[in-house]
This record gives sequence, C-alpha cells and structure tokens, in this order.
Amino acid sequence: MNAPSPTRAATLPSLEGLRAIAVVFVFASHALVLGAFKDPDALSVFNTLTGNGRIGFLAVSFFFVLSGFVLTWSAKPGQTATGFWRRRVMRIGPSHVLIAAVALTQFAAAGETIRWGPAIANLFLVQNWWPSQDLIMYQFNGATWTLAVEMLCYAMFPLLVRLIRRLDNRALWSWIIGLGATAILLPAISYPLLSGFPPSHFYPLGSWPQLWALYFFPPVRCIDFVIGMFLARIVASGRWPKIRILPAVLLNLAAFLLLYHLPIPFGIAAFYPVPAALLIGALAARDLSGKRTVLSTRPMVWLGELSFAFYIIHITVMFAVHAAFAGELVGYAHSYTPTAFSTPVAVLFVIGLYVLIVALAWVLHRTVELPAMRRWSRPAARPAANRPKPEPQPQT
Repeated sequence: MNAPSPTRAATLPSLEGLRAIAVVFVFASHALVLGAFKDPDALSVFNTLTGNGRIGFLAVSFFFVLSGFVLTWSAKPGQTATGFWRRRVMRIGPSHVLIAAVALTQFAAAGETIRWGPAIANLFLVQNWWPSQDLIMYQFNGATWTLAVEMLCYAMFPLLVRLIRRLDNRALWSWIIGLGATAILLPAISYPLLSGFPPSHFYPLGSWPQLWALYFFPPVRCIDFVIGMFLARIVASGRWPKIRILPAVLLNLAAFLLLYHLPIPFGIAAFYPVPAALLIGALAARDLSGKRTVLSTRPMVWLGELSFAFYIIHITVMFAVHAAFAGELVGYAHSYTPTAFSTPVAVLFVIGLYVLIVALAWVLHRTVELPAMRRWSRPAARPAANRPKPEPQPQT
C-alpha cells in the first residue's frame, strides 16, 4: 500500500530545534575531555550531568533516527537515486574536505607526524569498516565517523524508501519494534563473545571489538536510520498514536539513566533508537497540529540549521582553542596534559567555546554549505540549443 505524500520537512521546525539540543549534548560530552575544571567537585558535577560523557551516545542515536525521518519525510516520489546522492554529497562534502584541510594543517604546524593511511581512510569516510582503532580513532577530525555511517545510509536510501513506501501501513509499527529489539539483541550477543578482549583506548569500560561492532560499524548503526524512515511513514500515514512530548522526554531520560545499571555494551546504543523515535514523532505531530513548541522558535530553528556545520568543526575548534591556552597541540584521542581552570573560569571557558563554535559554524554554513548546495546539488541545465524539441501535439 502506498503512503500519502508527506508534507515538506520545512513544516516541522521542532525537529530543527531538536538538532540544536542534540549537538549541545555532543559538545558537552567532548568538553569533558578538555579537563577544564580544576575543582574535583565541579568536575564531578559536570561528569554527572553528562553521564561521564555518555550523553553523546544518546545524541548520536537522535541524529541517526532524525536523519532517516527527515530524508524520508522530504523525499519526493519522483526523485532519482543519482539526484539524491548528489545532494547529500554536496551537503556534507565541501565542509568535510575544508575542515580536514584545516585540521591536517594544524597537525603539521604543531610538528605531529601525519599517518597518511588512517588520514586517507578518514578523508574518504571508510574508516569504520575495519575494526582498527588506528583507522577510527586516529582522526584529524573526530566527528567524521558518523559521516561514514551516514554514507552507507545514503547509499541504501533510494532503494529502502521505495520498499518502505510499498509496505502496508499496519505493518509499520511491527518493523520499528523488530528493529528496536534487534538493537538490544546485538549487545546481548556481543557481551559473552567479545568481553574478554583488551579495552578500548577511547572508552575503557568496554572492549574495543564491542565498541566497534555496536557503535562504529555502519550496518549496525543504520538500524537507527531505518527506524527513522519507518517513523516518517507512520506520521505521514496518520497512524501516530498521539504520544505526547513529556512522556517521550521522560522515556529518553529513563533510557539514559538505565546506563548506570547495565553492562556498557547495552549503554552504547541499544536502548536509544526507539525512545528517540517516539520523541521525534511526538514533536512532528505537534508541529503538524499547528501548535508551537520551544524547539520551534526562531532561535532554536536557526541553531538547528547550523547543527551540521557546528558538528563538523566543533572538535577541531575546541581542542585548538584549548591548545592556545595550554601552549601545546591538543588532538582528539591523543594524550595531552589538560589545562584546568577555577570553576567560574572553566564555566565561562566552556560557554565561550560554545558561542565561538556557533559563530564559526554560521560562517561555514553561509560561505561553504549553502553556496555548494546552490551551485552543485542539481545537474547543470543544458543549453537551449541542445534541449530536445517538444513533440508536436495532435490537434483537437
């Protein structure tokens, strides 16, 4: 059964605001690595608020589910696969290449040896496909691993969206439940099989094979994206069960707090996609009803529009700024001696860093993202002389 054509994604401003919140979660989880707080008690509070950085795990699931939802919601029935791929490459490619060049220049200026094998894998966004910490964790831009996942999602999307549109509406929730159960089953399988391996340098509470298989491996993380696609069909077909925003928020909070009582493989991603989907669906339904939310206000929508630019530059900027204070290069996933500040200064430092990244994200959005999309996201128009002449119409 074919689904009705969904409304354009621009009619769902709360989802843009949700992006702004999710990217703050990612920023907060990475700000912990800076070690800016000298006072152990203040650092403990920051750790608690971010779940010792785990809040970034929740944010990543939001981004993947939201990506699948928005792309399905805004997809036009007649769009071609090549047209879709061109638009996605132009959406992320220019900013990715530019920040890669900046980060590599930064590394070279600081005298670090650039390991070109992992660097090239990162540049072409294929670093997630092999369980090597060098390929994934040696990154001139630590944010790019999610783009490697998105590339697989984009590759599959034109086929998947056609298949999902043909499904009977009554089967949609069954698919979401099945995919959510699969996300929980995978760590249950990995826990006895992969626990005995050495810990990850990046996240020492679990083994590296567990972290790679459950967090970085593209086919596994695409589960979140596909859940978002099914969710878009549910909302578009009018089968949303009127779950309200507050219960959905509380469910996500419960999933986040559950991390502290489960083995770490379950806390990486397993319990997040379905709660994230329920909140996204509740916000979308609210927007479609014509009611506003805090997330649909103009400042939140504006910050949401900058979310990709913010995400792609935030690690490079935050460590470069901290290095300026420390007098040394600070590289993501590299060892360094943090410079700690008194609590008031540390708070101002983190807030100022966020404001600086927003400002630079706006510059990147206006000077790179938007011009690239306008210039190259559509095929060049053929000259009028080369266009086929219209067939003569029969006279009536």
